[in-house]
Amino acid sequence: MLKKIILVVLVIAIPLSFYLYKEYHRKPADLSSVQPAAKLNAGAFLDEYEKDEANANHRYLGKTIQVRGTITEIVKQQDTLANVMIGDTASMHKVSCLLDKHHIGLINQYKAGQQITIKGICTGFLMDVELNRCVIVEKE
Repeated sequence: MLKKIILVVLVIAIPLSFYLYKEYHRKPADLSSVQPAAKLNAGAFLDEYEKDEANANHRYLGKTIQVRGTITEIVKQQDTLANVMIGDTASMHKVSCLLDKHHIGLINQYKAGQQITIKGICTGFLMDVELNRCVIVEKE
């Protein structure tokens, strides 16, 4: 009887352990192929957050958003982080896009003043509207 109990426990525990290990080490999905919940101009996106942050959070927070606008600044830290600021240079607030580490190489094609389309997960409004895990949309 004890052997049967041990066998049943092993039959359940081994696949469960494998599944839990796999889930624990799962990486976030690449956003390249994800359809955005909204496609916006950077200025319009910022205006919505400046006018009514609660409503904008309700509409965009945690969702994939595609934003088009002018690059105001590209901040690179080593070879692992790149943050692209999009918006109007005269505006106090920008859209801050933290690039996914697998897509950092593409930003070398761009410089301040150029138009860019970026897609990322909206994480809210601090000093800027924050998008994380961003990818550059090369063709629409």
